[in-house]
Amino acid sequence: MYYLQRFFTVLFLISLFSCTQNFQQTPSKYPLEFNVAINKLANHLLIQTKDTKSTMQLANKTIVLDPFADANSGEIVEVSRQIEKIIFDNAKKLDVDIARITPQNLRESQYVMSGIIDFTDYSVGDTTDKTEKYYKVSASVIDLKTGKIIADSSSWILNLDLDHTPTAFYQDSPIYMKDSNIESLIATARKGVGELANKVYYDSIDVQALLVQAETDYENKDYPKALKLFKQVSEHPDGNKLMRTYAGLYETNMKLTNQEAAENAFTQLLATSVEENQNLNIKFLYQVNSIEFVDNLKLKDDYALWLKMIAKYFNDNDQCFHIVGHSSKTGNQVYNKKLSLKRAKAFQNKLSIINIETRSKAIGQGFVNNMVGSGTDDAKDAIDRRVEIMVVNCSTI
Repeated sequence: MYYLQRFFTVLFLISLFSCTQNFQQTPSKYPLEFNVAINKLANHLLIQTKDTKSTMQLANKTIVLDPFADANSGEIVEVSRQIEKIIFDNAKKLDVDIARITPQNLRESQYVMSGIIDFTDYSVGDTTDKTEKYYKVSASVIDLKTGKIIADSSSWILNLDLDHTPTAFYQDSPIYMKDSNIESLIATARKGVGELANKVYYDSIDVQALLVQAETDYENKDYPKALKLFKQVSEHPDGNKLMRTYAGLYETNMKLTNQEAAENAFTQLLATSVEENQNLNIKFLYQVNSIEFVDNLKLKDDYALWLKMIAKYFNDNDQCFHIVGHSSKTGNQVYNKKLSLKRAKAFQNKLSIINIETRSKAIGQGFVNNMVGSGTDDAKDAIDRRVEIMVVNCSTI
């Protein structure tokens, strides 16, 4: 790993010099320093879009930007905001109109840009037997009239310390909300020029605009306005099936101390998650190498409510489930499998569910199904230290 880093550092210095000469080059196939890589990606996307739009009648705002999502968790994280700023800065230099996606901006625009931040295997050289994990940012630009991709780009990032702190809305969410809607965004970001955007993403772009606006209002602490928008999304046929909708209703009602409405929204969130994914990936965060939840007074209050609502949900529904414990990728496999099983059993004991012994089974998977797999034991891989509830056929208990 040390020599690989040195190799990429030399490449970075060479690339930095060449980038100052001509930023219109396509992104490097090698990992580059964050600012260089994202500047190249932004420039490449915007140049392609500008070349396409030059022969077309332009709208008032050419492009709306859908915030880049973390491909592992489906969340918007702080590095997403850094990427946005770089894209906006490049657009200003190139005289390209771009704005953050909102219902108003969407109506006035011709294209939508979306992207993902993925922590994934990078093949060294031309072989596949040697791999390291690096961040890869992938993005595409969609023509809103035709649904076709008119620009695409991707960049590998050399830095391993990107800020993966979730933005306020996602930080307060009780559940990891990776669902078919997020998967459709991921699929679209990975597509190439000439391909059609994923149908689920393209068909629900108006709902996405509402959700982004609601999440922005939440981050700005305008909770009444955010609540109004989340309610509007819940009345939309494409919005009343999304976990983000009910997570938003739960979070805003909690902020406005509407306890009953918050609990009703949480129940709908659980039901939607089970219907969509057949699982509940609730954000119970664990201390490293421990079966204890993180030592945070506010979270302990939240966890008490969530445990109560999960128990109520299963007591009201005749379903069986596996409680699957997970661990981050630190230490050996045997230790982590035992730790993850202890987490699952401890969690099972916290649930006041009728006949829980005959309706549930505790399972430890260690780090086999890590979603990140960095082994950094910090916020980046917090999602790996989790307990997941999988709804199953009762014959498997």
